[in-house]
Parts: sequence; structure tokens; C-alpha cells
Amino acid sequence: MIEKINIVDCMVILTLGIALILAIFYSLNELAMTIASGLLGYIGGNVKSAAANKKEDKKDESIH
Repeated sequence: MIEKINIVDCMVILTLGIALILAIFYSLNELAMTIASGLLGYIGGNVKSAAANKKEDKKDESIH
């Protein structure tokens, strides 16, 4: 089944990715490390919440 694309999440990931590339390009190591850890945390949190929502949806479908 194809999931819908969340526009807000895509924009956040794209923006943080561009900021990370620019920070690396301008040799701002501390900023690049902070952006990278924030990006990984954001993606990890979204994956975790998406998995929890998917479990709840399956649970609700089995009741009906």
C-alpha cells in the first residue's frame, strides 16, 4: 500500500539537508555536527511515531 507523502516532513528534511551541505562547504564543523544530529533525531522520531501510528491503525481495523 502506498503511503501519502507528508509535505512538512519533506520540507524540514530538505531544509536541514541543504543547511548541512552549506555548513560543510563553509567549514563550520560544530554547526554541521549539530545539524546532522538534529536531522538524524528528527528522522528517527518520525519513523518511530509512524510505526506507532501504523500499529494503532491495524488495531482499529481488527476491531471492526
